Amino acid sequence: MFAKIRHLAMYTHDHAAVTHFYQTVFGMKRMTSGTVDETGKQNANRGHISDGVIGMAILPRYAGIQSGMDHYGFEVTDIKDFVHRMEQYYPDVKIAKGLEYVPFAGLRSYDPAGTQFDIAQAHVGNVREGYNESGWDQSRWINHLSIRADNPMAVAEFYEKVFELKEAETYRDDGSICMTDGKVKLLLRPRDNGLYRGLREGLDHVGFKVESLKAAADDLDALTASSPEAAPRKLTVGLHGQLIENDFRKCCLGQHFISDPDGVLIDLSEN
Repeated sequence: MFAKIRHLAMYTHDHAAVTHFYQTVFGMKRMTSGTVDETGKQNANRGHISDGVIGMAILPRYAGIQSGMDHYGFEVTDIKDFVHRMEQYYPDVKIAKGLEYVPFAGLRSYDPAGTQFDIAQAHVGNVREGYNESGWDQSRWINHLSIRADNPMAVAEFYEKVFELKEAETYRDDGSICMTDGKVKLLLRPRDNGLYRGLREGLDHVGFKVESLKAAADDLDALTASSPEAAPRKLTVGLHGQLIENDFRKCCLGQHFISDPDGVLIDLSEN
């Protein structure tokens, strides 16, 4: 496969609580070290965590940055080939150079829905530590990322042309298209005007496979009791809470729907 989804980044005001949530509930482990903390300096005790395939960067939120999921990333076999494909098929799309101090990012660009993604090639440039390793298998892992798009078909064509993703299961009854790199799925959901959130394009939610929905629910209850600050946020809060949950439950890949301590939407499904 030319490309693999290997990275997901989110911004938060509470790094400790969010990291504790993902490590405790989903068994994610540290894969890099020395990432930037709230002071803006590299911290030896900070690093990306991983499910064995995808490295998750939980980053401190600074002024001017929205909280929640910000971008994701691909590892490609040849970064020059990626640039060539972009120039050939999408010559008007901008490509930026990645920041030198981050452990995963050679270049950055965006898809037709405006979703930003990093591009890296293992063992090249600043790609380091766990991103150069083969990873591991575990029972709870990131199965899919979901993107909202005004035109899912155009976005699917982009990922097919540039990254060689293939269409997986067909979920076209609601206009959704599911692409895959062979391991992780990219679910492209249409946006709608049923609620304000549905008008937005870009990263929408993340989905995990678990060995048992009951076991995962028990672990969530235990975390809520032992570490309330790291507990998932309730979905049905406020005037729009039920509408948000109803929209979220339309995801064709999810069976159980929650959020992390910062409100990032997560669905779970059994292996």
